[in-house]
Amino acid sequence: MKYVIRLLYLVVFIVSMVLIVTGQRNIGPAGLMTMLVGLIGILVLLYIYNKKYQ
Repeated sequence: MKYVIRLLYLVVFIVSMVLIVTGQRNIGPAGLMTMLVGLIGILVLLYIYNKKYQ
């Protein structure tokens, strides 16, 4: 079960990075929104990671 969760976190991270990179290629509001969705994905992963150590 632990490996499945880690694999899910890895997939979310990779998808978020892809969204950020593809958002940089598109100039305008659509690219900005794509990058923001990717940033939110990474921030959620950081929140989940840091929640264990509080």
